[in-house]
Amino acid sequence: MYEAGNHLLVCAEYSDPELHKHNAAHIMISLDDKIDIMTRSERKKCHGIVIPSGVEHTANTDKNKVLIFLFDNTTTIAKQIKNLAILSDEAVNEVIKAYYCFENGDKSNSCYREFIECVYKCANLSIVENIVLDNRIKSAITYIQSNLHEQITCSDVANHIFLSEGRFSHLFKEQVGTTFSAYLIYQRIMKTYTEIINGKSITEASIEAGFSSSTHFAETNKRIFGLSASAIKKDLIFYKIAEI
Repeated sequence: MYEAGNHLLVCAEYSDPELHKHNAAHIMISLDDKIDIMTRSERKKCHGIVIPSGVEHTANTDKNKVLIFLFDNTTTIAKQIKNLAILSDEAVNEVIKAYYCFENGDKSNSCYREFIECVYKCANLSIVENIVLDNRIKSAITYIQSNLHEQITCSDVANHIFLSEGRFSHLFKEQVGTTFSAYLIYQRIMKTYTEIINGKSITEASIEAGFSSSTHFAETNKRIFGLSASAIKKDLIFYKIAEI
């Protein structure tokens, strides 16, 4: 698993027989044979597909390894993914080539950036970045990340940087590209992942990241990314790609 600021990338076998939906938009790329994707109204067999947030779906990869990109629905990329769309085999091959170039390389930020930009291009998505320039928002982000274990509110962070809550909310969305509440939830999920991978139990990791319980984390994680906490602890290796 790779966490890269505006998305998660999971490389794994994937099979979920029941229709389900969650807040993440998907890009799915098979590294091997075609995969079966089913929704309420249609079934598609393909090497690559884009799935909007909130669309009921299921997938059967037949034990093929699949790249699954998960974008929270508040991100600029997710907002561009409005329709279910099959990717051409040519586009999929470009992504696979770029993936193995990254995976077999030094896994640096710059290499990952080249890879994800290839993915965006092949999926016909615009590369839209939110670069935080305002020092007050930089200070707010530092404060949030240092206090995830506390029950911090939008008002708390606004007071910390001496802004009204309304002004802070507007400036935060403008600079970061997502709302304060969505950013806080995302950071708490990432913190929980990190602590799980570092050896802590799901309960310990959840509490340290600011969730009220492991159940609270599991429900939030499933709702946003469709991932189970047990699968994360059992099967996945976690990498953080900074500044993407």
